[in-house]
Amino acid sequence: MTPKRMLLLAAAALLATLIALQGCAAPDVGLTAGGRLAPCPASPNCVCSEAAASEDSFISAFAVPEGEEPRAAFERLVGLLDSRARVAARDGDWVHAVFTTRILRFRDDVELRLDEAARVVHVRSASRLGYSDLGANRARVERLREAFAAGAAE
Repeated sequence: MTPKRMLLLAAAALLATLIALQGCAAPDVGLTAGGRLAPCPASPNCVCSEAAASEDSFISAFAVPEGEEPRAAFERLVGLLDSRARVAARDGDWVHAVFTTRILRFRDDVELRLDEAARVVHVRSASRLGYSDLGANRARVERLREAFAAGAAE
C-alpha cells in the first residue's frame, strides 16, 4: 500500500470516527436551577443572550416587536425554528431544537426561552463537538433574527 493511500484511509477513518462521536455527544441543554439558559463553555463554539461565558459568546436576545404580544412573538419564533431544524423538546416557555450540518452531519443545539416581563426571547446556540465553530452559531442566530424581523414587518 502506498503512503498516499494509507494517509487517505487514515483521514477517512478519522472522519468516520468524528461523525460517530458526534452521534454520541450528549447535548448540554436545559434551564439552570435559576430558570435561565445554561452558560456557554469557554470554547468559542457557543453564543447565548443570557449566560455568556465571555463578551465573545454574548448575543442579543430577540426583542418582542412593539404591538405584538410576547407569547405570540415566541410562538412565531418557534415556528421559524421548527421550519429550519428539528424541535427536540418543549416545556412551556422553553424550546430545544437540533440543527444538523449538511456535509458532516454535526449537530448543534439551539434553545429559546421566553421572558414575558422583559419582552424578550433569550437564545442559546451551541455546537456539541469541537472547539471552534468558525462563527456558525452566531450566524445561525442572526439569520433567525432576520427572518423574525421580516415576519414582524409584514
